[in-house]
Formats: sequence, structure tokens, C-alpha cells
Amino acid sequence: MAIFAILDGDELRKRLSNGLGFSPEDREENVRRTAEVAKLMADSGIVVIAALISPTQKSRNLAKNIVDGECFLKYL
Repeated sequence: MAIFAILDGDELRKRLSNGLGFSPEDREENVRRTAEVAKLMADSGIVVIAALISPTQKSRNLAKNIVDGECFLKYL
């Protein structure tokens, strides 16, 4: 049986990234942190959906490289 988790960008911003604003650098750091958490969970066998706004290709590539390109899907 698979275990699923959803990482909500708004909820993570309230807790894990509560010191970040909405500058391009802070948005990128929020994506990086979320990807790192998703990677930890996925490495434990959890299927993870990360729901967040990532307006730049650079941020999406950062997340993709952290998680694993083959396991990374994006919805635009």
C-alpha cells in the first residue's frame, strides 16, 4: 500500500519558511526547502505531491534536480 503526502506551499510558508518574503530569492529558497522535504519523504517511500507556485524555470529546475528528474512532474 502506498502512502501519499501533499506539501502545500502556503502551509509550508507559514511554518518551514515563515521568515521568507516574496522576493525572487525568497521564493526560490521556499521552493528549495520544499523540494528538500519532498526528497526526504520520497526517499522513505512516500509518494509526495508538492503544490506551490514556482513562476520561474530556474526554480522548477532547482526542484527537479533536488528531487530526481525522473520522479518530477510539473503541471502548468
